[in-house]
Amino acid sequence: MSNALIYDIEIVNAIPGKNGERVTGITYCAGWKDHANMGVSVIGAFDYATQRYRVFCKDNFTEFFRLCAERAPLVTFNGLAFDNSVIGACCGVDLSAHPAYDILVELWAAVGLGPKFTYPTHAGFGLDAVCAYNFDERKTGNGALAPVMWQQGLIGEVIDYCLNDVRLTKLLYDRAEQGATLISPPSGKLLTLRVPGASMTPAGGKPRVPLDSR
Repeated sequence: MSNALIYDIEIVNAIPGKNGERVTGITYCAGWKDHANMGVSVIGAFDYATQRYRVFCKDNFTEFFRLCAERAPLVTFNGLAFDNSVIGACCGVDLSAHPAYDILVELWAAVGLGPKFTYPTHAGFGLDAVCAYNFDERKTGNGALAPVMWQQGLIGEVIDYCLNDVRLTKLLYDRAEQGATLISPPSGKLLTLRVPGASMTPAGGKPRVPLDSR
């Protein structure tokens, strides 16, 4: 049985719009790079060891960090650049030393791209697009709206949205574990991701199998 832990976070303080738009009565951070001032509202997770979806808020964050120490790999979609950075800045917990499998980074690696986002080469690989192409499944909301809903007291809606993102990430991780191909939204070509646990190469290393033509 897999010992992986999939997780996704939502933030407390909202992100200003592209033109600085703000909703009255809502608190904001400075932008998507202002990790220290985002805050963590909820962490959704799927624990393969117990086959359970889990929800963690401020009162039980310590339980989530305990699980992180016991599970491997820690599976995310863009977690290395975003989720872990926010957790480190807001919760003081460094997850960088734990074995990690970031599906977004693995998708980039499968087409020969590095682990850091660069526009426009790395664009078009969002969770919604990848799952729509491969499973006809979509996200149920928008990460930028989640903190607004959280502050408006729509706690259940935010948790439900977060857990659906965890579910979509699980679909992709299960496909990677099976060694099956995934369709690349930008190109329509088939990608074979590095099989989790197949090697000790870091996330973002060379793909295990070359890109195939669709």
